Amino acid sequence: MTVKRRSKPVSVNPLKIGQSLGGILAMQGCYRAMPVIHGAQGCSAFPKALLTRHFREPIAVQTSALQEMDVIFDANHNLEEALTSVLSKHRPDIIGVIGTELTDVAGVDYQSMLKSYKRERNMRGGLAFSVTLPDFRGSLESGFSVTVEAMVDELIQQAGLRGQRNVNSRQITLLPGSYLTPGDVMELKEIVSSFGFEVIALPDISTSLSGHLLTGFSPLTRGGVPLDSMLQSLQSGLTIAFGASMERPARRLHNALGTPYKVFQGTMGLKASDELLNFLHQISGVPVPIRYCWQRENLLDCMLDAHFQFAGVSALAALEPDHLRSVSEWLDELGVEQKALITSYETPAVAELEREVWVGDLDDAEVLGSGADLWIGSSHGIAGAERIGAAFLAAGFPIWNELGSYMNVSVGYRGAMEWTNKAGNLLMRREADHRESRVRHR
Repeated sequence: MTVKRRSKPVSVNPLKIGQSLGGILAMQGCYRAMPVIHGAQGCSAFPKALLTRHFREPIAVQTSALQEMDVIFDANHNLEEALTSVLSKHRPDIIGVIGTELTDVAGVDYQSMLKSYKRERNMRGGLAFSVTLPDFRGSLESGFSVTVEAMVDELIQQAGLRGQRNVNSRQITLLPGSYLTPGDVMELKEIVSSFGFEVIALPDISTSLSGHLLTGFSPLTRGGVPLDSMLQSLQSGLTIAFGASMERPARRLHNALGTPYKVFQGTMGLKASDELLNFLHQISGVPVPIRYCWQRENLLDCMLDAHFQFAGVSALAALEPDHLRSVSEWLDELGVEQKALITSYETPAVAELEREVWVGDLDDAEVLGSGADLWIGSSHGIAGAERIGAAFLAAGFPIWNELGSYMNVSVGYRGAMEWTNKAGNLLMRREADHRESRVRHR
């Protein structure tokens, strides 16, 4: 189906989130990392506030704090000072310089500056890379993917392998998409490792943003994949990417090192889970663990139990492209009418969907999804769901109206069952509220 846009001069209640936030999120999955935003102070304050509100955890980020005159005369002077301060005070293992729309439009060549800085200071034993993520292109998903791709490029250059490596056929590198929660990443790691594989997730937010308690304060990321494990991942016999946006980093590994890769565009529902487990069974030769056989039976029973709640129901989903595709496939399995599918920007993954997809904002979601029974999207959509009388299912980013949303699981049989029960319960509650509102009390 073709991707459509409504003709209007302004975005109302935007769905799109800046790319730089996706870059910061990717860096949070690396141990002792520090993202440095090369832009105005607000370019780091806004993403940090949203991430802190969503994960309820401290978020590591620094900024070069550019002002108008800095951009005119020498923007890289601020970046050099920021890097020197970060290295001397915190000594991070990984530094990611994230360029914003301010430096991109001004034409600041901070990539060359970073290379010179690393050479002059003989920065060895750590990882430092740069990436350009202006907010007028892409969204959170593309920012996350581009950052992981730049990270992979720097790892390959630092290791100096270029096709020569000691392949570990029992080790798999996972490239989880930006829409996956720490709970999702943890579940995927457990599923893959249950077939006898060693698993390295890049990045790994399941051990950094999963709500664990750590004593003391650290200005760097705590948890995530360490640098030595990231370098070890270059020896993996296979890369598995979850989400179409993560195919580019997987392809970089393939082109540079010859590592074969497999992309799973959907991660939710019965069919997607069957495909993943069947693939792991084929490449490992290990039978599917009995617990997943039972989980599959549980999911089928759950779908049967809930079919009365989903019969005749319509839904709208307003999500990032990869997440939208995954949710759409899950709704298909439940027989739910998809009244409107809204995403932040166009990608080949959503263009391949056999449904009408709109690139727009939450105002478009209200107009196109009017009359829908279920609204699936971030907390920014709560008011819109109330206005059209739809039950609201929190998903995507950010979510601030629920505790523990970052540990929700949507992948695998267990995740599909949890989502099916949650959505069914919301629809039951909505129906009960409608009945009660029609009762006349004397």
